[in-house]
Amino acid sequence: MAKPPLNANDDRTANGAPTAWRDTFYSATDGLRLFARDYGERTSPWLPVVCLPGLTRTSRDFHALATHLSTHRHRPRRVVAFDYRGRGQSRWDSDAEHYNALTEMDDVFSGMTALGIPRAMVVGTRAAGLSVC
Repeated sequence: MAKPPLNANDDRTANGAPTAWRDTFYSATDGLRLFARDYGERTSPWLPVVCLPGLTRTSRDFHALATHLSTHRHRPRRVVAFDYRGRGQSRWDSDAEHYNALTEMDDVFSGMTALGIPRAMVVGTRAAGLSVC
């Protein structure tokens, strides 16, 4: 008999391991409500991974990678995938001037601080790497 899901966001890997994530909202420096998907154990001893989507993409793009890394047999680590402002489940900012690499970098650092992540490995798609340079 299969185990029931841990929560509404839970599904299972091929071997039955849980792949749950936590939906997390936090405030940007300017107060805008932003979203991140937080996978794995918060207390994992391995360096966490922060995932940054491309220009028009969302945290969901990293589901397979985050599931794999957070349930890895030997080194399960915490993985956090962010939705930039105006994308995914993050709020839209009415000030168009706030849609730039510096603001996105600040948003990511605000999220990392809110989630208790002082340092991490970063994975990004397309221009996402510019947000942390």
